[in-house]
Amino acid sequence: MLQLFYTNMIKILQIVLILILLLLIHPVSAVLFYNNGTDIPGAHLVEFLNNDTNFSSSPFPIQFFYNTHCGSCVSSVKFIDNFTIKHPDIGVEYHDLYNNTESFALYEEAKKQYNRSDLYYPVIFIGDIGIMGSPDIVTYTDLLTLWYQNHVKTDPLTEVRSWVRSVI
Repeated sequence: MLQLFYTNMIKILQIVLILILLLLIHPVSAVLFYNNGTDIPGAHLVEFLNNDTNFSSSPFPIQFFYNTHCGSCVSSVKFIDNFTIKHPDIGVEYHDLYNNTESFALYEEAKKQYNRSDLYYPVIFIGDIGIMGSPDIVTYTDLLTLWYQNHVKTDPLTEVRSWVRSVI
C-alpha cells in the first residue's frame, strides 16, 4: 500500500515538473509585420507589398537581431550566414543581444520604430517590414529582399543616370 502511494506521488511530481517546464519555455512565434505594428499574413505578403506605395527607399542593410544563447536563433543565424554568401551585394548588420548593451539599445529602438511591444528574437528588419521567428525568417527573407530589389529604387540617382545615358 505504501509503495503504491509513493509510486503515485512520483507520477504526480513528474507531471507537475513537466507542467512547470512547459510554462518556463519561451514560446517561439513567427510573424511578419509592417512598421506601424500591423501583422501581415505570410500568404498575402506580396499582395500587401504591391498595394502599399509608402515604402522605405533604403531597405538595406538588413538588421538582424539574435542571441547566441537562444536555441531558436541557431537556424536563423545559419540561414543569414548563407544568405550573405548567396547575396554579397546586400549588407546585413548582425546584432547579438547577449551581453551587448549597444545592440540591445538598437533592439529597443526597433521595438518603438515598428510599434511592437511584443518583439522577440530572432528578428530581422528589411525596410519597413519586420520578420520575427526562425521559420518566417527562413521562408520570407529571400522573397522580401527580391521584392525590394525589383520595386524600390535604393539609389536616388538611378533615374538621373538613366536619363543622361539616353540623352547622350
